[in-house]
Amino acid sequence: MAYTVQSATVCLLQLHTTVLHGAFKHYYPNDQWQGKAHAANMLAIDVADGRYTFDDIADCAPVPLPSAGAVATSIADQVRDTLALEQALAPVRAAADTAAKTALDASSRLSRAMDRIDVLEQSGGMAKTKLGEITDILKVMTRDIETVATQAGQVVDASIVAEQVTAAIRDAFKPFEEAVIAAGAQDVVGSMVVVSKVKTIPVSAAFGVAVLDMQGQELMVDIYDDQSAPAIDPSFIWTGRILSHLLISQQTGDNLWFGGDKGVGKTETARQFAARTGRGFCRVNFQKYTTAEDFVGAVGLENGATVFKAGDFLQAFTSPATVILLDEPTNADPAALAILNGFLEPNSAVNYGGAVRRRAANVLVFAADNTMTNGDESGRYAGTRTMNSALADRFARVIAFKHLAMGDEIEAVVRHTGCTYALAEHVLKAVHACRAKVSSGDIIDAPSIRQVLAFIRSVNVLGVNEAWAASIGNRQPSESATAIEASKAAFVSKSFLNNNI
Repeated sequence: MAYTVQSATVCLLQLHTTVLHGAFKHYYPNDQWQGKAHAANMLAIDVADGRYTFDDIADCAPVPLPSAGAVATSIADQVRDTLALEQALAPVRAAADTAAKTALDASSRLSRAMDRIDVLEQSGGMAKTKLGEITDILKVMTRDIETVATQAGQVVDASIVAEQVTAAIRDAFKPFEEAVIAAGAQDVVGSMVVVSKVKTIPVSAAFGVAVLDMQGQELMVDIYDDQSAPAIDPSFIWTGRILSHLLISQQTGDNLWFGGDKGVGKTETARQFAARTGRGFCRVNFQKYTTAEDFVGAVGLENGATVFKAGDFLQAFTSPATVILLDEPTNADPAALAILNGFLEPNSAVNYGGAVRRRAANVLVFAADNTMTNGDESGRYAGTRTMNSALADRFARVIAFKHLAMGDEIEAVVRHTGCTYALAEHVLKAVHACRAKVSSGDIIDAPSIRQVLAFIRSVNVLGVNEAWAASIGNRQPSESATAIEASKAAFVSKSFLNNNI
């Protein structure tokens, strides 16, 4: 079979590294080994020139790699060599533009699946759960390689390609896994999972709100390609004040504390920031009986074997570019939260579950709580506790979340319910009057935007009185009932609602 340099390189990269090393030492005894990709390219030139055949190389005796004990170099080489097949295919893709796009997508999916399988194997032998996924990807990859080769004027046996790709995955990852485990670097390798920054754009392009620095320059935001990112809510309202804090943390990695009343957008801010920037999102909920093992992880049984099972927080903490939201942490016992002290330090390295755990690249940690770390001064949030000062100090900034300004809140209500601006403003005037009475003590709990949405969505069926009671009034303690009803009577017009629904 006649080979081009590119097609020979692709085939050579599928040989076991030790076989390729043996061939390189045989044909280039005086040259220094510089990695699998370099050797494959050197030998491919000779194969294309007809100096010897692919079979001659494949039949060479395997030779162990030099400097096997140099763990850092070994890990870097293995990662580079594993991805070299995709790089070698680039010239072929350039020769056939239509097939190129298909092959690139398939290669990316294959690379992502390979990396994810590797991480799962290190964390407890869970790679078997991904076998179905990798089988499907291999089928697509085989078909796409065949398409590319056909357009390039070559004939490829699909079954041989599938066998070679499967063998390449198995052979490439075996020494890689051994080197990583020997180095205790599972979390470092975990951060190599294929979630990457795809672009950096002006914040206004991503959020519809321009945020400027003191020199009048618009800030930029990084966009990632995590396929598990939450769905974008087009109705969510962004403000420059909140975005500026998030953008600073994007650059510095600072942990942030979101504090404020219910219904002011703390949780959705974290979720929608992840959605708009293509990041994974993990929400960790806390309550009175939460333990460290619940969210960080614990030793347990799996198929009769004792293994460490990472909790939601630890899995997210070691997954690149993930946004982690610690939701209502003051509900938990401070002792259960103490483990977070080490994880939330800059450049943290915590020995937990038999391995050193490090924050993956570009992971952001936010906390959302009704308090500002110093306990509940209002008495409205039963069960909350004062945050341990050491943990509170791990959060660079404590951001006070407040209800939106009237104009922004009207916009949010209209987007979420589809009602008219006039109707949204009419109802919000009553709600703002209720909120104003919280400071005087006449009303204990200010109505939230969620309650406003519930009222507008139900008033056409339930009528004003029943919809108001079910959505807003019945939630209040008895001492607030009179003031709540007075606000409704003063600001909510039944005839206006009937004419504007």
